[in-house]
Amino acid sequence: MTTHKPVLKDRQSQAAVAMSIVQTVLADLKQVSREVRILLVGQFLMNASNFTAFPLMAVYMAEHLGFSAAQIGTVLTLHLASGRVLPIVTGPLSDRYGFRSFMVAGLALRAVGFFGFGFSTGPIAITIATLTIGLGTAFYESAVYGVFGRQPQQIVARVFVLNNLSLNLGVIIGPMFGAALLVFNPVYPFQASAVLFAVLALWSIRLGYLDCLYVSRSSLTGSWRSVTTNTVFLFFLAATFAWWFLFSQLFILFPLLASKLAGSDLGASAVFTTNGIAGLLFVGLSLIAFKWVSERCMLLACYVALIAIYGMAGWRDGLGWLLFIVAAYTLVETLILPAIESITAELAEDGKQATSFGALGLAWGAGGSLGNYAGSWLAMENVEPFFIWGTLAGVAGLGFLLTLTFVSMSRKSYRPPENSAEDSEF
Repeated sequence: MTTHKPVLKDRQSQAAVAMSIVQTVLADLKQVSREVRILLVGQFLMNASNFTAFPLMAVYMAEHLGFSAAQIGTVLTLHLASGRVLPIVTGPLSDRYGFRSFMVAGLALRAVGFFGFGFSTGPIAITIATLTIGLGTAFYESAVYGVFGRQPQQIVARVFVLNNLSLNLGVIIGPMFGAALLVFNPVYPFQASAVLFAVLALWSIRLGYLDCLYVSRSSLTGSWRSVTTNTVFLFFLAATFAWWFLFSQLFILFPLLASKLAGSDLGASAVFTTNGIAGLLFVGLSLIAFKWVSERCMLLACYVALIAIYGMAGWRDGLGWLLFIVAAYTLVETLILPAIESITAELAEDGKQATSFGALGLAWGAGGSLGNYAGSWLAMENVEPFFIWGTLAGVAGLGFLLTLTFVSMSRKSYRPPENSAEDSEF
């Protein structure tokens, strides 16, 4: 009997930790508004729909369509560019004209894009389909993050942590569903994703009340000027560039390496399932961490952690070790994304939040595009593992140095410029 007591205590301790995390999540949910809670549910459903198919795009093009590394990198870069660069246009439009129509259009475009991707075989048709998916991303996220960024400053970090939790739940469900469909036909995940996005588009039609709740409107020129004249914000965007390069490897390098090690497409699904489950396990830490650590310090600490993770990644080989690295990376992802989004909301002027997130998307598109090409090349050209992980560690080191400079600049008293009279005009 006594030999089982330590095991029983461990289980009780784990149950207590899990219950504490659940209680923290519920307490934070009570502090946000009803419309934000509805959008968080929508974020879960959206990401589940997206990750039913998106993790398999690179592998599908490589294994079933015979695309080269350059073709895969180009297609995914165009997808990323349309999804992350266009918000610099769709963001100000959303700030000016409201949110509901952009959500509906974005979800509908993604439905059309995934449907087209599943039935396309040539590079041109595949490119058009992925551009459509990216355009839908730009429309939808400009609206959603415009709403999130308008939340009170004292709870905005929690909103983005809860958003990260919702997205991670989708990352778990989506790849599992996609992997199940993959057994029958490699095209089924893309068709299923299209159907799910179409249903979400119809559901979003009922969200018109958001345009009545958040009525602050800004002119297009005033919104762009608020970003381009904010030196601190521009340097912050530069500091995030390294992260977006590294973040893109979750969709390029990691699944391609995992598929090689597993000998099948299921290796790619294992990467995203690991990412989603680890994200849920670590969400409790992120909920607590932001109550004690500032977003700027968190950004610095995350880059240090990435240097350490990639520094040890080349020590061993095998699918299990790669999934361990993915799990360790996910801990950083769980902390760094809410930090970046919270700083963006903090530095944004009132009524111009969607524009600021559009500018963040531009940095994401630039860093991620470079990461797409680099990740495809590193995974498919049989380079040495130490070179792969050394490259990623070096990029994380650059991010740390840029963040140090940003933190030093932001220590000075920052006050957003007052709204100009033209902000009430078109």
